[in-house]
Amino acid sequence: EDVSADSEDPFSAKEFERFMKKVLFAINTLNNGGAEKVLLTLLRYLDPKKYEIHLLVVFGEGIYFEQIPQYVRVTHIFPCKSKEATKEIREHAAKLYEQYVKESYDVMVAFLEGPSTKILSYCNDPMCRKYAWMHTNLKKRHRTAVFYKSFEEEKYAYSQYDKIVFVSEAIRVAFGEMFGIELVQNAAVCYNPLEAKTIRRMAEAYEVAHDKFTICAVGRVIPEKGFLRLTSICEHMVEDGRDFTLNIVGDGKEYDRLKEMVESHHLEKWEHLIGFQENPYPYIKNADLFVCSSLNEGYNLAISEAVILGVPVISTDCSGIKENLGNGKWGYIVENRKETLYQAISRCFDEPGFLEELKKKSEAGSIQDTYEGRLKKIESVIEGVVN
Repeated sequence: EDVSADSEDPFSAKEFERFMKKVLFAINTLNNGGAEKVLLTLLRYLDPKKYEIHLLVVFGEGIYFEQIPQYVRVTHIFPCKSKEATKEIREHAAKLYEQYVKESYDVMVAFLEGPSTKILSYCNDPMCRKYAWMHTNLKKRHRTAVFYKSFEEEKYAYSQYDKIVFVSEAIRVAFGEMFGIELVQNAAVCYNPLEAKTIRRMAEAYEVAHDKFTICAVGRVIPEKGFLRLTSICEHMVEDGRDFTLNIVGDGKEYDRLKEMVESHHLEKWEHLIGFQENPYPYIKNADLFVCSSLNEGYNLAISEAVILGVPVISTDCSGIKENLGNGKWGYIVENRKETLYQAISRCFDEPGFLEELKKKSEAGSIQDTYEGRLKKIESVIEGVVN
């Protein structure tokens, strides 16, 4: 039953609060990444009558602050990323925990590897369940090492959690190979939730020019996404005499370098750097082909969004992609090399039947609407109900 302070129930509002679970989520930033989008989705999904939710943002920067539900209390530690902040986390994470996590919680969730995971690892409350969420294959690129004094310290931090949750089975396997199988024996795999109805509705929000064969790629412009090699492929296709448009939707630390490459190779007519779009779905929907050129992934949200929109997908083979694409049932997966990706994209020009086959694959995958089921599983894992 719904218990409220206005009812005739003998519980007061304060007494009712005792039945709510206090949950602390921590994340590194609220920049435009997949983990950040998933966390926002989860915060909106969790019932504020059931959970008192706090959010700790390590570096107080990002585009998603305005989208946090009003019932979530937000704190940040540093105003932005900096060398000084990184050093502070590496040397004094225990003090940061004491300074910024002053309350007791029923559940703590470090929603991204790195600083948030290290800081929450200092919780020693035996009544609090602690979860570390893994979105990245650290074996491919150990980008969290800068926040720890040693590999052993990082491994110890993960050992302080009751459960590690992975966004794909491939990430779980790689983590076990890197840090030891004992850390993944009590692990869970929770795929990222995507709300298909909302994505399809947002895809109709505005028109995108489509006057020639159009390729779309979406993601943060960082080395792992492989946009530089995709630009190199674009140059080869221009040399082949192909007429097309490549839209890259996203922003990030490698954006200026990517822009310089496009301009220095005179590719502006073919390759368009769109920048970050809060709603990228019209670009995906109006494409003839979606390409993931990543060197390393965890669980690629944009690929799943393309499948939901029925757009043909070609992706390099990296962590989580087989799970994204139903082991190849919903898209075409190629060896993770520039040459094989170039050959696969070229087939879409040379073999109309191949592109049609990819279209059918994506449309078959688009009916796999598991949004509610995935969110329920995440909540059940946090509640300690399921493994």
